[in-house]
Amino acid sequence: MHKFILSLVAIFVFTSCQSQSNHNCPFPYDNHQPEDKCGFLEVPRNWDTNSSETTKLGYLVIRSKSENRKEDPVIFLQGGPGGSVLNLANIFSQLNIDRDRDFILYDQRGIDFSEELCPDLNLQLLEVMALDLNIDEEITELKKRVISCTNYIKTDDRQFSTITNVKDLEALRKHLGYKQLNLFGGSYGTRLGLKYMEHYPNQVRTAVLSSLFPPDIRMYDNLFSNFNNALDKVFTDCAKDSNCNANYPNLKSEFLSFCDELKSNPITIEINGDDFILNQQDVLLFMHQMLYNNQTIERIPEFIEALKEKNTSYITRTIVGFIPRVTILNLAVYYAVMTADEGGFNNQDKVNLDTTNLMFTDTSLSIFSADPEIIKSWPSVNVKSNPMNTVTSDIPTLLISGDFDPVTPINNGNVVAKRLSNNQHIVFKNNGHVPINSCFFNLAKQFLNNPDEKLKSQCHNTVTKIRWN
Repeated sequence: MHKFILSLVAIFVFTSCQSQSNHNCPFPYDNHQPEDKCGFLEVPRNWDTNSSETTKLGYLVIRSKSENRKEDPVIFLQGGPGGSVLNLANIFSQLNIDRDRDFILYDQRGIDFSEELCPDLNLQLLEVMALDLNIDEEITELKKRVISCTNYIKTDDRQFSTITNVKDLEALRKHLGYKQLNLFGGSYGTRLGLKYMEHYPNQVRTAVLSSLFPPDIRMYDNLFSNFNNALDKVFTDCAKDSNCNANYPNLKSEFLSFCDELKSNPITIEINGDDFILNQQDVLLFMHQMLYNNQTIERIPEFIEALKEKNTSYITRTIVGFIPRVTILNLAVYYAVMTADEGGFNNQDKVNLDTTNLMFTDTSLSIFSADPEIIKSWPSVNVKSNPMNTVTSDIPTLLISGDFDPVTPINNGNVVAKRLSNNQHIVFKNNGHVPINSCFFNLAKQFLNNPDEKLKSQCHNTVTKIRWN
């Protein structure tokens, strides 16, 4: 890949609002200390022009209070793309993996406190899901719902892409005055982290990357088979477990039979006083989300039983718990970055091929199936160079995968590991997407302190037990 000319960055002048004090910081963070810093950084709206127009990035620096404070901070790279951070700073601040280092949280451009783009679009997604529509009808309806946002975007001259986010991140590092960063990214944050490592290798001390989404692996090429394989693992592991198999015999066949029944007999539940019609593709989407976390993985058999028995109170409680996962994502930024990264979506043949030989060959995942159609026509500001190429590096990197991950499977981590000459790849047993647990925190801190030493702990094999309900 042709590297960007570093002198290009120098022609832009970075300015920022004065840092907010701990009393008037606009972010909902309750544990402010006098040393902490929050504020906004102005960066170019378009990195490829000489325009002086800027957009702002909101950030929060949680300064280490340790007597052994290190000069290289940990910076959190959120997933999505489009995932918010600062609006949930109280939660994300708990991800601080090393109290001897400053911890930086920030919203990528277009998200929440960084001049949010089309903030209500994700709610439109929920409204479409609540209707009893087949996949083609969902795509048509969602296209209608995004029109007001796409019309607005045509007047908004901001660039969106992974390389744009890379340049924003480097601008933030310079602004905060750190010589080197320790990257901590999950899901899409790993794609951003890998590209930053490629373009600014001298500014990266280490990287901890969980649930790998490398730039040269296209999300939709294996989206359905990845989900199919993870779900099939649930059925296989349940059948092998004596308690699970006794409580839920023939779980796979019963699930497939029930899914088929949902085509003609969807289940209606009530959420916030409104009907939500749960059809076949909706059920698959919620089960896809359940595979993200071990605590919800172990509830999948019970959820299937509730669906079969039409236990609407249980179903409602389960689904309500997943709504925040949908609403936390800025859908407009998601579409914008994916459009830039995946191009005009010319891999429909691969997507079609990926939907063959699956358990659910005659249906699809609600909303995910609309993505290629939306991306095809999503308006975007041109980015001169944003190649999604293979990234190689010798930077010390800890790679984390979960064996139930339905979207970024273990093989993604294996592919990345072959290209990073100084990596350790750890697979967390019985975990889904972006494993976070005590073992992870302990291993990550050991790695940060001694990145060239091989981690000896095997806690990743035993830390998580699946207790099938």
